[in-house]
Amino acid sequence: MSDSTAQTIRQLKIKTGVVKRLHREESSYEKEVVDQKEVVQKLKDEGKDGADIRAAERVLKDSEMMVPRTRKQLEQAFQELEDLVNALHSEEAIANTPEFQDAFSQLQQVEADWKSDGN
Repeated sequence: MSDSTAQTIRQLKIKTGVVKRLHREESSYEKEVVDQKEVVQKLKDEGKDGADIRAAERVLKDSEMMVPRTRKQLEQAFQELEDLVNALHSEEAIANTPEFQDAFSQLQQVEADWKSDGN
């Protein structure tokens, strides 16, 4: 394996890792928003102290702010990885590696999740 091929595969692994991490983070924040909405509603239903409700609402607001921020980062990382995969698709030495297959698979997973979310 040439030095440039090794460098390219390294870049592929790094970019794939970034997309995986951001995809997990986005899912985590979306779940946290749903969970926190339930907590806020439960506190209101139970007639809890206003300070407790406000604290829970602050946590909810923070989580809600992270979803679009994380999505933007994910979209940027996705585009960078997609560009790299498209550029390398015709290079057999790289296209047949597990790293390339992992990158391609990750792109498909993110796209499928976005479509199922209606985005």
